[in-house]
Amino acid sequence: MEKPDDSRSLNHEPLRPPSRCLVWSGYAVLIWSAAYGLLHLLWALGIGLSMLKPSALEISQFKVANLVTAVFLTAVGFLGPVLIHLKRRTLLSWLLLGIVLVGCSLSTSHGIYGIVHRTLQIAGVVELEAGPFHPMQHAYVLWDLLVFEPWFAIEGILLAVMGWCYLDRPRDRRIWLMLCVVGVLLGLITGLVGVRIG
Repeated sequence: MEKPDDSRSLNHEPLRPPSRCLVWSGYAVLIWSAAYGLLHLLWALGIGLSMLKPSALEISQFKVANLVTAVFLTAVGFLGPVLIHLKRRTLLSWLLLGIVLVGCSLSTSHGIYGIVHRTLQIAGVVELEAGPFHPMQHAYVLWDLLVFEPWFAIEGILLAVMGWCYLDRPRDRRIWLMLCVVGVLLGLITGLVGVRIG
């Protein structure tokens, strides 16, 4: 009598190849995150500082903070290739999905809140710290509105898509989307009450 194959019982699921959806979204997360990490590296080297709010340059350890951020963003980007090559659902994969969910929630809410807030500042509904908006004097506001805040929003969307692509069961995907929406809403609420991360 043949013994049953225990290889399947030792794992929650059999090996499965990554979908095209997961591959493109995973590498998109890597490229998108690394690109912003490169920008922080340039700021640490003193390049492109005119994009930033003047008060940001007065932060102590400005160079170190940007170097750490560059490394962190690059590490976040590598979540994509890691999930692509995790062919089995394990405790590690669920932990990484949890990190992706947090990243999605923070990035998307940060971007949405920032775009709306900067738009209101330009429209004069919300005042800047230094008075009414002027394009030459407050160029950093335009950089935020047109580049940095959209980057956060797109990063969050890419993370949400990557997590959705990693899950192949309809029920898991519905739960994932629900968690992403709840996370983004919580992020927006914290922004409205004055607690903004990033």
